[in-house]
Amino acid sequence: MRTTFAPMEGITIYCYRNAHHKVFKEGIDYYYTPFLSIYKHHAIKKRDMREILPENNKDKGIRIIPQIMANEADEIIWALNDLYERGYEEVNLNMGCPVGTVVSKNKGSGMLLNPDKLHEIFSRVFDEEITEKIKFTVKTRLGLENSHEFEDILPVLNKFPFGQVIIHPRVRKQMYQGTPDMEVFEWAYENSTNPVGYNGNIFSAGDYADIAGKFPNLSEIMIGRGLVANPALAREIKTGEHITFEELKEFMTELQNCYKDEIFADESIMHKMKEIWFYVGNLLEKEDGTDSDPYIHKIRTAKNIADYRNAVRVIYNECRIRNL
Repeated sequence: MRTTFAPMEGITIYCYRNAHHKVFKEGIDYYYTPFLSIYKHHAIKKRDMREILPENNKDKGIRIIPQIMANEADEIIWALNDLYERGYEEVNLNMGCPVGTVVSKNKGSGMLLNPDKLHEIFSRVFDEEITEKIKFTVKTRLGLENSHEFEDILPVLNKFPFGQVIIHPRVRKQMYQGTPDMEVFEWAYENSTNPVGYNGNIFSAGDYADIAGKFPNLSEIMIGRGLVANPALAREIKTGEHITFEELKEFMTELQNCYKDEIFADESIMHKMKEIWFYVGNLLEKEDGTDSDPYIHKIRTAKNIADYRNAVRVIYNECRIRNL
């Protein structure tokens, strides 16, 4: 069972992955890229190319799995061939993104609307020689409106030899809210002819242990928001070693430096860092044991670079990691 870092659009870009791998690599087997959009005339968007270029994945120890966003067989086949030629041995197809602009194009979780169309797409894809060379996986939700929609989707996926089927047991309507449907997930786990991976609501080592214990034959547990909120979570799962305040400071400094490779305006970097502080702020408390939320609020509401730096300085001088 491998542990992977989920793709999170706008967050786990190569700058973030490089910084994370430098400070907290232990416990992570693979990092997924945010989805690469595939043009109909067979090209990866220039903005997305940065995610797979060797020079942007600096540390040779970092292992990357590209995730693609496409809903036509020709696009998927082209992407598999292109990424294989670039040296990638595994590619994941996004069938789970719930964002409205994606779903309206019948991409991401929008693909789940029509199981017959899925069968048509994958019949063509798996008829190509490339699927014998590369590990092709999918990441999916249970449906659009009702999790029992998956009872019509899984039989389609079972007809093809996917490297694995990673299931986020929510439906598109839930976005990232509400409770995952573990009853339907268990049914899928027991009835899938392909290896099954799990994604969703892993925020602690205990959460991970519960899933791994209940579903011991999972091929993968993928963690997203839980790892952004606690960058050392995978290490904690593997070794029991919790994050330290010095490590958090090192990571945030390294991340800001890495962003400078991609983002040239200081204010834009500040906004990216604010987003990360929103997640990691839950790790902190004041030295006197009281709530650090007012300090995080000052970071989030900083209107200029000076205010932001002052707010971060206060955090570093007056806070610590809370008892996790």
